[in-house]
Amino acid sequence: MEYGFDREPTKKADRAAYWNDQIAKARRFEENWRERANGIVQRYRDDNINRFERETRMNIFHSNVNTIKSALYFKTPKPKVSRRFKSNDPIGRTIAEVIQRGLQYQLDIYDFDNAVKKAIEDMLIVGRGAIRLRYDPVLVTGEPERIPVRVEPITGIGEVAPGQMGEVQVAQRLLDPDGNEVEQENVKQDARGMFIEGDPVEFIGEQSITCEHVNWSDLTLSPSRCWEDVRWIAFRHLLSREDLVDYYGSQGEQIPLTYRSTEMSDYQDNPEPDMAEVYEIWDKRSGKQIFVATGFDEILEDFDDPYNLDGFWPMPEPLYAVSTTDTTLPVPELFIYEDQLFELDLITQRIAALTEALKRRGVYDASFQELIRLSDAEDNEFIPVDNMAMLQAGGGLANVMQEAPLQNIITALTALYQSRQVVIETIYELTGISDIMRGQSASRETATAQRIKGQFGAMRLVNRQRTIEKFLDKIMQLKAELLVENLEPTLLEKMTAIAIPPEVVAVMRDDRLRSYRISIDTEESNAIDAAMDQKNRTEFLTATVQFLQSVGPLVSSGALGFEQAKQMLLFAARAFPGARELEESLEAIQPPQPQPNPADSLVQVEREKVQAQTARTEADTQLKIAKLDLDRQKTEADVALKQQKLEIDAAKIVTN
Repeated sequence: MEYGFDREPTKKADRAAYWNDQIAKARRFEENWRERANGIVQRYRDDNINRFERETRMNIFHSNVNTIKSALYFKTPKPKVSRRFKSNDPIGRTIAEVIQRGLQYQLDIYDFDNAVKKAIEDMLIVGRGAIRLRYDPVLVTGEPERIPVRVEPITGIGEVAPGQMGEVQVAQRLLDPDGNEVEQENVKQDARGMFIEGDPVEFIGEQSITCEHVNWSDLTLSPSRCWEDVRWIAFRHLLSREDLVDYYGSQGEQIPLTYRSTEMSDYQDNPEPDMAEVYEIWDKRSGKQIFVATGFDEILEDFDDPYNLDGFWPMPEPLYAVSTTDTTLPVPELFIYEDQLFELDLITQRIAALTEALKRRGVYDASFQELIRLSDAEDNEFIPVDNMAMLQAGGGLANVMQEAPLQNIITALTALYQSRQVVIETIYELTGISDIMRGQSASRETATAQRIKGQFGAMRLVNRQRTIEKFLDKIMQLKAELLVENLEPTLLEKMTAIAIPPEVVAVMRDDRLRSYRISIDTEESNAIDAAMDQKNRTEFLTATVQFLQSVGPLVSSGALGFEQAKQMLLFAARAFPGARELEESLEAIQPPQPQPNPADSLVQVEREKVQAQTARTEADTQLKIAKLDLDRQKTEADVALKQQKLEIDAAKIVTN
């Protein structure tokens, strides 16, 4: 059956044939590039099957690749995670810190640099470099599961009392939680009751999120115009028969071996295939991960979206040396200066041939056989001649020995060396490698002139550096997605040394990083001139001090608002590399609180003293008034008491 680039068939029997056909068509689409890429790799490694007939050539391609590679990626980047919206959210701040520390832990523990360097190397050599992410949980087998067993009575008719019959328990049976009967011999008992042992409990002991380099020959994409239109991607795995049996059991014995490894080809004339080609397919339309083997008519494995990533793909868009808008087919950079490289090889071969011809040759008079030893004579060695008088009569050595002319060869060599240098400079112009980046400079040039040359030479690499930065940013975003989605909270706490409460875990997995900005420090991943980086930092600090000195009086006098001055400072800071990490600190600056005038303070103190004295005077007056009132009330009480006593005495007299 012939399959086009249509949807996967629904019949199980046709699926394996469909995917094998899709992969075969996609690889035929890339066939020309793959053949040329193999030749480019051999050229980079300077391989030659017949070492005894090796051609002399100048491998400037290898030098260019390593020079550019060092300029594009310098060291492991530092991840930066910040909230997209600056709000007062303690949970959001905790999540951002957890993600950043988790990413940094993953970069420190697992070999990230090696994968990135290999991907960049593939891009520079064959035109495409790729990295995939892999989540690897390590399952640990623990103790068998404890399944409780309960007793259920079996009732029947029996004697309940002497002479009486009724329903009584006649037997019992043992049941598991699902109601299935359990054999007595399988039941165990401990302090907690009766139980049986189930299967050993498996739990996740270790979790890792690694970045894995994908060799250029093992990646296949569906033919598309751009990355957004790619329908599926496939990773090729070369497995031996032992690996097939380990992975797929008895089915692995039936999978045909279709690939001939390089090791076998090196020492066998007609080697048999010794590896199977198993393709791991990620189909975006169906959201499945599918495993098929070349020449095998069954699907090996089939999984629903194993990672649950927003973009589905377990990899960012590959790096391309030459990008176009009409196809995802790679274009190696070597194609741009392939003609100049061929010319360079031709000139180098001619130089080698002329250098071989540049030997001392000549003729001499055969009557002086002793002269044959003259060409092999050591330093300060004199050759005896039997007939010295005849040699002198003949005009000496100049007349009896003549050397073949070499001037023409020397002139040709000089011209060839000049031509080769012109070709080399042309190649450097095409690739954008300046002489300062290669560590070369003229002795007459000043340090400033050399720095300027380096800056202009590096400008052509800026676009590539930005591409690498975006590539690394996407890797960090994918790692963060896998981290928050799959890693256990206990493991995250160990990795980050941060206590993670359940509410933080819930928000972190529900939000799925939409509220966070994940990036890298650009200065951490590439570095062309460390002195220039130091100079930029010094200039930033100097400019900041000058700015504060200029606007400080304006802000103090009220001629310029504080917020306006802060925004001007942020505007200037963003122009300097590396200022991103200071942006949040600068935004947190608050206006200074007004300081009291010393004279105003003295007046205030005196005023407070007068107020205190007035308060004391008023208190004394109120106290005196209260005392006088109390004395008055006491006098009135005494008079009333005396009046009452007189009335009582008068009443007694009247009575008597």
